[in-house]
Amino acid sequence: MDSLTHIVLGAAIGDRILGKKIGRKAAWIGALAKTFPDFDLLYSGLNDPRKYVLYHRSYTHSFFIELLTAFPMAWIFFHLFKKKVSYGQWFLLWIVCLWCHSLLDICTNYGTRIFLPFSKKLVSLNNIAIADLIFTVPILILVVAALFYKNESIARIRVMRISLIYTVCYLGMTFVNKSIVNRHFEDSLKQQQIVYQDFMSNPTILNNIMWYAVVNSDSNLKIGEYSLLQKDKPIEWRSYPMNRQLLDSCESEDARMLTWFSQGFVFTQLNQDTLEVFIPKFGRGDLDKTSAHETFLYYYRIFKKDGKWTMDARQPSSSEMNFKEAFQQLIRKIRGI
Repeated sequence: MDSLTHIVLGAAIGDRILGKKIGRKAAWIGALAKTFPDFDLLYSGLNDPRKYVLYHRSYTHSFFIELLTAFPMAWIFFHLFKKKVSYGQWFLLWIVCLWCHSLLDICTNYGTRIFLPFSKKLVSLNNIAIADLIFTVPILILVVAALFYKNESIARIRVMRISLIYTVCYLGMTFVNKSIVNRHFEDSLKQQQIVYQDFMSNPTILNNIMWYAVVNSDSNLKIGEYSLLQKDKPIEWRSYPMNRQLLDSCESEDARMLTWFSQGFVFTQLNQDTLEVFIPKFGRGDLDKTSAHETFLYYYRIFKKDGKWTMDARQPSSSEMNFKEAFQQLIRKIRGI
């Protein structure tokens, strides 16, 4: 989930647990605690694709490691506030914020290793986009508004409570939406006589109305989109040859890593001596295009450099990204146009 959502939810949780005792400081500390697991970006970074895949959402997002982390962090704040708040209450704030961070992250499609060090399994429920405006903006407004009220005022307590109730209700709605769109996707696959082995669905970025599905069908990977507002418009499935043998025969360890990270949804192309690896579980970047390079704007490349296997990621340049046009395109697709 995006950092802003973690921050505002952490503020609401912190205020509800310790707001009456330490005032607005509880919201700030809750925001820190809820964001704390994403400090793994300090060593995984955003520019090194290998480190990002291997280390982001790994140990700092593990339930077990978060439990161990909560003990010293609670001790630190217990002494910073000169023991005015009990150690148990500080521990409660930290463990709730840390665990809620990972629980929210597994709702997205990146894959979170919540069972480390016992299992490297990537857990993803795929019911909410990594960034969802309809989810985040109302919570942000409610939390900011609540902080203008006095610490122990009934209005502040009620508004903070409403923000948390909205969070739970919205997440519940996403599972209902997922059930509805899955039925439409499965009906479409059946009507078009598409036989598949694996299936996944996820909402497109910024919303929970338009969804996409990815399926492994024979030697092809197919992807299609469906909006809850599109009525009778049939789902169009776009097909991409998986070329599984290219990835399986590659001697680079990065090939194995990307296969694991893709959770089974991956296709590859050979471009001269470079193996291009596309992971469509994140959806298509340009919904009007069909070719792999045009619609999947971010993909991985494995090649030999100075006799050694290396990997990088092809990222769209600023000149390629027209955010206004992309947003307008998304709105059209959501409306079913």
